Amino acid sequence: MEMEIQSGQVCEELSVVLFIHPWDMHMWDGRLQKYWMPWLVGMPSETAQSICSILMGNILVLFPKLRLCFAHGGGSYPIIRGRVSHGWNVRPDLCAMDCKTSPNQLDGLLWTDSLVHDPKALELLISTVGKDHIVLGTDYPFPLGELEVGKVVEEYGGFSQSDRQNLLWNNAIRMLGIDENSLFNRDF
Repeated sequence: MEMEIQSGQVCEELSVVLFIHPWDMHMWDGRLQKYWMPWLVGMPSETAQSICSILMGNILVLFPKLRLCFAHGGGSYPIIRGRVSHGWNVRPDLCAMDCKTSPNQLDGLLWTDSLVHDPKALELLISTVGKDHIVLGTDYPFPLGELEVGKVVEEYGGFSQSDRQNLLWNNAIRMLGIDENSLFNRDF
């Protein structure tokens, strides 16, 4: 735990963004061998597990300025969010051992990319982390990336033009802590 605390402090001090993306999906047992299941089911599950570990591990309470961005729209976390919160409430002896703050109270500290492939999934993600904490996701160079980058964001009917601009680039600029004016006032 001491190493995690030191790492969290350093990341906050350096103001870095950590992008969390699952990898090495071959470690799954034989149940997920067919139908490309490690990538279709395993990766979203791994991402949700990462989010739950961070929430219940008290990481975002200890380091509220820490910026963690999760791939694939937070994986399966948005759909299991209620279950995680319920578990924290009804089994604090198992779930709330390290964090006394309800996981769903920390949702606004999470960042995700927009790579969910479905407008309904994007709607759920927005209601989970907020549209101001979602950045454009491409999954490049992997084969499950959007064929037309940003298409789900562009076609989502619940956005104003400003919302689209935020998800397509402004949120990323803010998440990364980039001074937008310095981007356009450079001599190359």
